[in-house]
Amino acid sequence: MNFIPYLFPIVGAAIGYFTNDIAIRMLFRPHRPIGIGQFKIQGLLPKRRNDIAESVAATVEKELISMQDLSGVLYDIDFSSAIDKIVDIHFDSANNKEKKELFSKINLTINAFMRPRIKKSLNENKDELIHEFIQEIERNVDFKEIIVRNIEDYSLDQMEDIVMSVSSRELRYITIIGGVLGFLVGLIQMIIYLII
Repeated sequence: MNFIPYLFPIVGAAIGYFTNDIAIRMLFRPHRPIGIGQFKIQGLLPKRRNDIAESVAATVEKELISMQDLSGVLYDIDFSSAIDKIVDIHFDSANNKEKKELFSKINLTINAFMRPRIKKSLNENKDELIHEFIQEIERNVDFKEIIVRNIEDYSLDQMEDIVMSVSSRELRYITIIGGVLGFLVGLIQMIIYLII
């Protein structure tokens, strides 16, 4: 009796499983191109790292967080207590620096007069301050560049760990599905072989 056809499903399952496993590993490795002559292979992530960083940064900037989002958050925050605290710290440190008694009394009087007025003015005009602050950020801060730089600062091993920690279960399923599909193809081949 010929047992070879009965091995088709097992061989198909092994081929499907291991080819999918290799394909997943090749998302990350090899880090550097290897090969002979013009035929070279390199992992997708290492090879396209800059393109991926640019694409992720553009998506984050356009779709996930924008200056309008940041503006909305800043306008919704109540900065009153923070403003009061900063003004108090500034005036208290100015009081502590003054050594001469006459100047200290004058300084305390001026501070007592100015402190509540400055707090009131800053609190009344905080929306304008936030608006100016946001405009300065828009003129001087490139979120896309910051995101690209931060992504590129990750080592390839760190990036691989991040992707694997997020999607290890799904990648494992892909490997298993490769084995199942390979088994089914082998089973069909076995049936066809035995019928013919």
